[in-house]
Amino acid sequence: MPTVRPTLVNLLSRLKQKLRPEPIEIELDVVEQLIVQHLLLVEQASFDELVDAVLVSRPTANQQQVRLSLIRFESFRLINRILHPELEPGKQMSFTLTADGRRLKAVIPPVPRSRIQTWL
Repeated sequence: MPTVRPTLVNLLSRLKQKLRPEPIEIELDVVEQLIVQHLLLVEQASFDELVDAVLVSRPTANQQQVRLSLIRFESFRLINRILHPELEPGKQMSFTLTADGRRLKAVIPPVPRSRIQTWL
C-alpha cells in the first residue's frame, strides 16, 4: 500500500511553487520609480495624474514613457487597472499597486536619479 506522505509532499511543493513563483529580476528607470512613488503616496491614480506626477519631477519625460511603464508594470503584475465607465473619457481608468508592487517601496530611493535593479 503506497504511503500518503510522498504524494502530500509533492502536492504541497507544487502548490507552493504556484503561489510563489521563482523571483525575477526587474530594472526600473526613473519614470517607473516616480510612478511607484506616486501610487504608494496616493494609493490610486488616473493616467493623467500619473503623467502630472512624473512631469513635476522629470520635465523631460512624456506621456508615452508613462504609458509604456504602465504596460510593463501590468505584465509583471505590479499594478492593477481599474475601469470607471461612469467617468468622463480620459479619467475612466485608474491604477493601484498590487502586493508585489508595494514591495518596491523598500528599494526605491527618495529621489530617483538613475535606473535600479531588484528582484521580485
